[in-house]
Amino acid sequence: MLKKIFTNTYMVLFIYVPIIAHIIGYIYLIGFEGTFTSIERYIVLISIMIIPLFLLLFLGYFWAKKFINRMNFTAYFALFAFLIYTLFCLNLAFVLSDWDYSDGYFGLIAVFSNIIFFIPNFIFIFEGEPLYAFLLQIVSYGAFSAGFAFALWKKGLLKPDKKMNILTLIFFVLALLAAAQWSYRNSHFLPSSIADLESFTDNGQEYYRGNDGYAATSIDKPTLKFNLDDNLPEIDGATALCPIFFSAHKAIYPQMQHHYYKYISCSSTPYAYERLINGEADIIFVASPSDKQLQMAKEKGVELILTPIGKEAFVFLTNKKNPVKNLSVEQIRQIYAGKITNWRELGGENEKILAFQRNQNSGSQTAMENYIMKGLDFKEPIREVFYGSMGGMIEGVADYRNAKNAIGYSFRYYATVMNSDENINLLSIENVEPTVENIKSSTYPFTAEFYIVSTQNTSENGQKLIDWFLSEQGQTLVKDVGYVPIKEF
Repeated sequence: MLKKIFTNTYMVLFIYVPIIAHIIGYIYLIGFEGTFTSIERYIVLISIMIIPLFLLLFLGYFWAKKFINRMNFTAYFALFAFLIYTLFCLNLAFVLSDWDYSDGYFGLIAVFSNIIFFIPNFIFIFEGEPLYAFLLQIVSYGAFSAGFAFALWKKGLLKPDKKMNILTLIFFVLALLAAAQWSYRNSHFLPSSIADLESFTDNGQEYYRGNDGYAATSIDKPTLKFNLDDNLPEIDGATALCPIFFSAHKAIYPQMQHHYYKYISCSSTPYAYERLINGEADIIFVASPSDKQLQMAKEKGVELILTPIGKEAFVFLTNKKNPVKNLSVEQIRQIYAGKITNWRELGGENEKILAFQRNQNSGSQTAMENYIMKGLDFKEPIREVFYGSMGGMIEGVADYRNAKNAIGYSFRYYATVMNSDENINLLSIENVEPTVENIKSSTYPFTAEFYIVSTQNTSENGQKLIDWFLSEQGQTLVKDVGYVPIKEF
């Protein structure tokens, strides 16, 4: 009898349950991503998963009804053992990875937490959702256990003895610990409910290539024109400014059929500064450097020369449904210092403020540090974990997500042209909106200059390009693209 029980236990726990669980996992991984909106996707997935979950419930009920005729600890110890072991692995993964998903320990433990689930677990890890590897096992064996317990209850056998009480206690302690650690992670990292909502992405270079490469400009015959034989300066810059230097590149540089983008990049502010300091670029189009970038230049004996060519507004973004449309400078500072944490304190709804930041050394983060916070410490940023490569997970500061209770920041042109969204609202600051007129007059409080940054080693043609941008024609290009020129002619 005992042999029969354990044979069937093996069949259920090692074959039947995993097979159905694999189906659930693959349904999720197929995911219908790109087919439905986030909410529709979850409705469809839950609807489809109800079928295999009912199968697991029925399997647990059928197995207990057929094979359990008396109270027998060994008959269902294996079931509790799987659940307890999975919960133990989940807690261990949280602890060893400092309660977040950024460490390789989390993925490694998830993959090997149940060797029978190795394939779906590995795919979950590869997709950047390691928590679901554990949840798949817990839900699968949990559904089976629910059906199993229901059959015992109907038979009048659901009367746990001392041994079962110990197992039950261990199970609930581990479950509560896992829930507490998951809650801790969500309070310090990007909440899962926000992860699928719209975000800003650095798509400047692709955006302008997709629009025939350049923004519109009225310049037909530039007063500066490079030839193939010239020592062509290599240019790089911030994503938010790439339409300016892409347009200048088209007007001034020779048209090269096979190497059209050889002398131009749009690698973002941190990498542009790095390339300039390392001598890989001649000039870059960026916001002012951070302290870290200034220190990097100093250590390498590089003098950064900042030439302002235009003005931009540093703007704050909220969801259009957020009733708060205006903030003071001090309120912004208090939000990002962690002193104001609820929109109700600002005349809005009773919602926790989800304050997003940018990564260190980015143009907008440097602007935030220099122009707004001015030495005031930031509260710990919302973080998220994503896959950078097959080598492992990467933890990073979470960029703006357009949730109803979110706030983020960017530059006006990037937010309104390169990543325009009718559901995003640009806040007025001190009752002044970030319009072109208010930027020109510097009435808008967070008006900042942007620069061509060069070094003492800039080539002759690099300096010619800088001088051209300060000329009437160069300033016209800045204006035509949609920015505010630094000079009026």
